Amino acid sequence: MSLRVNSVEGRQGPSANQRVAWLYQRADLPVQVLGERDGWSHVRDPDGDEVWMRSEDLNPRRTVYVREETTLRRTARSGGHVVAYLMPGVIGAVTACDGDWRRVAIGGRIGWVQNAALWGGECAGLDTSIRP
Repeated sequence: MSLRVNSVEGRQGPSANQRVAWLYQRADLPVQVLGERDGWSHVRDPDGDEVWMRSEDLNPRRTVYVREETTLRRTARSGGHVVAYLMPGVIGAVTACDGDWRRVAIGGRIGWVQNAALWGGECAGLDTSIRP
């Protein structure tokens, strides 16, 4: 799951009456859904903070958040050709999985990144049989 829009309020509880703990200003930021109640989703963000968001503000699009400097590679191998160098904070869309590698689309480029450098990137329901 990811944020649908550029401005999403993260509240302390599942109600518009609850205090806003965080204002997220980044569409496609990945979040982990921990639970749901009455149109609200309890989520964890890449920094580990837990808040409640309106479920309608979430998108089923799977994205990842780059946690550390890493490389985007043409193949799912450590020695694969480097397509791009990625900096922390970059967000990409997950398109496939191969073991501990994720195929992601970032800034118009598609390639493979080791999951250890990413936050997010769950594979359930994605094609895990794609080989580069």
